[in-house]
Amino acid sequence: MTPTAMPASTEHTIALEKRHRLPGGQSMTDLSGLVVDRARNAEVWDNDGKRYIDFFTGVGVCNIGHSHPRFLAAVQEQLSACAVGTFFTDVRSRYYELLSSQLPEQLGQIHMFSTGSEAVEAAVKLARAATGKHEVVSFWGGFHGKTQGALGLHGGPRKRHSGPFPPGSHQVPYAYCYRCPLQLAHPTCGQRCVDLAEQSIENGLLGDIAALIVEPVQGTNGNIIPPAGYLRALRHLADRLGALLILDEVITGFGRTGSLFAFEHDPDVSPDIVVLGKAMASGMPASAIVSRSELVEGTSFAAPSAAASTFGGNPLASAASLATLQILLDEKLPERASQLGTSVARRLVSWTDEFPFVGNAACVGLMIGVELVEPDTRCPLPKDVTRGVFQALLAEGVLAMAYDSRIRIYPPLSIPPEHLDEGLTAFEKVFRSISHTLARR
Repeated sequence: MTPTAMPASTEHTIALEKRHRLPGGQSMTDLSGLVVDRARNAEVWDNDGKRYIDFFTGVGVCNIGHSHPRFLAAVQEQLSACAVGTFFTDVRSRYYELLSSQLPEQLGQIHMFSTGSEAVEAAVKLARAATGKHEVVSFWGGFHGKTQGALGLHGGPRKRHSGPFPPGSHQVPYAYCYRCPLQLAHPTCGQRCVDLAEQSIENGLLGDIAALIVEPVQGTNGNIIPPAGYLRALRHLADRLGALLILDEVITGFGRTGSLFAFEHDPDVSPDIVVLGKAMASGMPASAIVSRSELVEGTSFAAPSAAASTFGGNPLASAASLATLQILLDEKLPERASQLGTSVARRLVSWTDEFPFVGNAACVGLMIGVELVEPDTRCPLPKDVTRGVFQALLAEGVLAMAYDSRIRIYPPLSIPPEHLDEGLTAFEKVFRSISHTLARR
């Protein structure tokens, strides 16, 4: 009998990987220095046996919690049967049927890919094919992926030194009320940012606009929640421009915001194309676009192999996606996210009251954003302070994207209330320590 190999030390594992990998990976990896051993629901254990509350979940990938027994069983069963291939499969057809039953009737066409970036580029390709136009409008602070076409849609500094990008993209302001580009206050502003966006489009584009692409809540920018009615205003703007409305729900989708899809918060918003990913398959690479049925027919997008993807919709990804959606629905996890989010929102109010460096804190469901600023200003806290917050949370046993002034918190939707409280209490302990540090500066 072959003896079980002892796990390598944390230091050896990290040194070995760093010896071979290219730089440019996730900040969480290097800053945390963790080697993960196992994970269950909202808890993660590292190679040294230390336990953490997971407020990261791979940037909101694991909405059903780590290692859900039903998910594991479904993936293992499919893996033992067939994991790859481009043929029709029962598991994919059942997934399409279940997913379409949760979407508005007009969103009847589904196509699967492997990553959010791939799906975003496919959505833009479809919009251009359907309209015969080429320009695409995206938003300040918006983030849609890291492939070249998707990165060209980014409205911020992440794309610097990465160009040139494909032509035809144009960025306009987003409804970031805490940092309003017009220095107005909601709701008395009348959503003038939409007017500014329209004026920018009229003066900066050729009038050949295929689509507006927008996140219902901006994730990478710090979980920025626009005011009620904003997406409806963008729907009307797209109609006035003769353009399609693409909603990027890669992060917001599958229950994160307290509804299965974020656009469901406003029944008057009807997207033309929805982009899905991240939590779609609970860690298995899977993404998709869903579009209005009539958009695809007779276009170049519909030509044989025009939208084909080597791994998109493979049996294993389909099984993972099907199991994930079934669990979300059966366990009513979107509703649970809404309920837990209500209690979190009340707690966040106390943070802005108690801590003068918490400038903006809000959540929708369990999509939680906290912005750290210099007291009595809106200047972001410097990285030496925010990195200290991250390391202090790590010492308290909490994994969170807290290494920047805009903190993003993504617990599993299945997190037990006591674990949610444990993680938030750790934040409060660290914030009180930071208060003393800032007071001494």
